[in-house]
Amino acid sequence: MKISVIIPIYNSEPYIERCLHSVLQQTCDNLEILLVDDCGTDKSMQLVSALLQGAGPASAKTVKIFSHSENRGLSAARNTGLRAATGQYVFFLDSDDELPPRALENLQKTAALYSHPHMVCGAVDVVPASPHAQHISEKTPAYVEGNKAVSRTILTRQIPIMACNKLVDREFLISNKLFFEEGLIHEDNLWSFMLAPHMHNLAITRQITYLYHLNKTGLTRQRVTPQQIESIQSIITRQIEQLSDNRVLRSLQQGYIYFTAAWFLELLYSQTHQNFYIMQEWIRTTLRPFNSEQRYHTLKNRLLYRILYMPPAVLKTAKKTNTAKK
Repeated sequence: MKISVIIPIYNSEPYIERCLHSVLQQTCDNLEILLVDDCGTDKSMQLVSALLQGAGPASAKTVKIFSHSENRGLSAARNTGLRAATGQYVFFLDSDDELPPRALENLQKTAALYSHPHMVCGAVDVVPASPHAQHISEKTPAYVEGNKAVSRTILTRQIPIMACNKLVDREFLISNKLFFEEGLIHEDNLWSFMLAPHMHNLAITRQITYLYHLNKTGLTRQRVTPQQIESIQSIITRQIEQLSDNRVLRSLQQGYIYFTAAWFLELLYSQTHQNFYIMQEWIRTTLRPFNSEQRYHTLKNRLLYRILYMPPAVLKTAKKTNTAKK
């Protein structure tokens, strides 16, 4: 079983050696590493070249480098790697993160154990430790089969929605045209939403297969930018356009949208952001047509929908309550 590891590289000078070294040290069989140079301005690619030269010819054979002529963003870099990949499975890795020893081997063995599912998801270790860790729900079984069950697992966020740390069947992605939307921030949110209606089986290993490094300059730790606001609006709009006619799936999708809206509003509120009330009104107006469908939702989703129309302080209280229950 061949695995293609896709690593977009853009101004990753402080981290790229750690990241690439962790992949070169993996023990799984039949591995290719696709590095996508997204036209950064630092010495990332020089460091890559030096590391590959020192790693020897055996490692160099497994590495392919692709270069964009201009900076196109994370989504475009992932898409370049996905189109060029030749493995049965692809694995997305951000250049500021790393893999623990035997991570890909563990994922590979899990895939083989369950007859090559569409996706295999492992556990994430956040460095340094954080209450915002990416968790796999304790209620989620090791193997989920059937589109209804898999959709519920993804859309209720029983597994992290991040694209990284998942083996995903490459042909499944290509045949369903499940590429990343270019020009967006928080593109993983839309990508996971688009995956759910197509996926029929999912395997999980609770072994740690990804080391997620909290970067102080990361998107969720900086002040929200106008581009982020536009991206969230685009994501929610696209998700509404793609809502299923199937009642069960549609309710799950709407619940996913409610969570995204509440999360982003709480982020804006916590920053006392000047655009909080503008975004709040946009979300309320955009989601108001869903009010007539609330009878099909779980109590949790109905409450989440109502919170979007309550005073902003309720968002923060709800978040604290939700965190305390985990």
